[in-house]
Amino acid sequence: MASLRRPREPLVTIIGTTGTGKSDLAVDLALRYNGEIINADAMQMYRGLPVITNQISVEEQRGIPHHLLSHIDPLDPTWTNGLFAREAQRLIKEIRSRGKLPIVVGGTHYYVHALLFEGYLLESNAVEPAEIRFRSQHENWSQFPILNKPTHVMHEKLREVDPVMAERWHPDDRRKIKRSLEIYLTTGKRASDIYAEQQKAKLATSDARGPWETLVFWTYSETDTLRERLSKRVEKMVQNGLMDEVKTMHRRLHECAEKGEVVDRMRGIWQSIGFRQMEAFLNGELDNDAPEILQKKKETGLEEINVATRQYARYQLRWIRRETLKALKEHDAMGSLYLLDSTDVNNFSTNVLDPAADICRRYLANEERPQPVEISDTAREVLTAFENESRAGQTIFKVKKCDLCDMSMVGEDEWIKHVKGKKHRRVLRMQKRLALVPVEVEAQPVEETCDVDAEVYEVERPSTGS
Repeated sequence: MASLRRPREPLVTIIGTTGTGKSDLAVDLALRYNGEIINADAMQMYRGLPVITNQISVEEQRGIPHHLLSHIDPLDPTWTNGLFAREAQRLIKEIRSRGKLPIVVGGTHYYVHALLFEGYLLESNAVEPAEIRFRSQHENWSQFPILNKPTHVMHEKLREVDPVMAERWHPDDRRKIKRSLEIYLTTGKRASDIYAEQQKAKLATSDARGPWETLVFWTYSETDTLRERLSKRVEKMVQNGLMDEVKTMHRRLHECAEKGEVVDRMRGIWQSIGFRQMEAFLNGELDNDAPEILQKKKETGLEEINVATRQYARYQLRWIRRETLKALKEHDAMGSLYLLDSTDVNNFSTNVLDPAADICRRYLANEERPQPVEISDTAREVLTAFENESRAGQTIFKVKKCDLCDMSMVGEDEWIKHVKGKKHRRVLRMQKRLALVPVEVEAQPVEETCDVDAEVYEVERPSTGS
């Protein structure tokens, strides 16, 4: 059993991938322990779009105050990490002043990260200077035309002015490359230097923060079950009015275009899952496509929503494993993280609500709590696997480029998957046929080169234009 002192400033945080029951758990805990909820989902901050952003309904809120939910206009840009963290901190103080328990819940884990781990800036737009935050996209494009150039042009410029950030981002990640370059162009400071300064400040103040006090719940569902659940959720979204909402967004976008207003499609609600995938269908309606073509575009868009939703869930899970768990370990706070198995929806109360309520009661009353690995077999398996990975000291891979296929990958998993994939092997066979001199070398990954099954070949390559 683990025993922690009674928290002076209690805070409950709920993380997890989409579709695992985070909101239901938050409401249940708020009802039991006089709490108020702070939304930490970037898309759910937008008002007027409850279906596409999958917002909890008024009925499901059960009278519990929800802050930062349906809060900003769809034309407003997504909040930065820093802006969210500052506003959440203000709300947390207000909630505590009323004698209530603040509960932060959401799947935008870099928001939660910025709130819980001060000084951690894990994305190029984590804490944007005011020079960027309060400028319109049109102003930036007018003053710095390169920000409207192709991604590879911006990446080359970023390599020149801030090679640390350029190496960090995937060559095709236009949004992050653009934000890093914007920081330099508008402030005169390299984003990497700004983050290094803030990291230094974090380390200087870490001792003054005292012991960890936040209780963290992680709602977790097994992959196959979650995939099926997410597919059904997309069907439900369509039934609840998804198409009406994306049509509203589409009309508003065209209204802005008619007024000559520039909308940054790389940020905000326009990046939400649902709108982008249905845009071809929406444009087809405006172009009066034939009914059979429209139906095909609609079916394709809905399938793309399904795929994108599953990909987003995988992204969220990777973030938790690679960033949140790592940071908790660094803060000696793994004992405050409880994984709750929500795989079986029929036993949600038994497996999620009841154990969470007991743990939260003990946390608030300064009573002994069970060790996180004792909660369930799933918790033991997942958390033990992380500990084993951590002790093994996994190599952190940077962006790697396969010159043969002209593709870049982030991380060891993507690299291995690519090298073993059909496309890579097909290109490899073709290059072998064109090879002039085969040279035997030891097989090992090399950054910015292509590891090709223990052989490197000099090949004749056709010249290409710039």
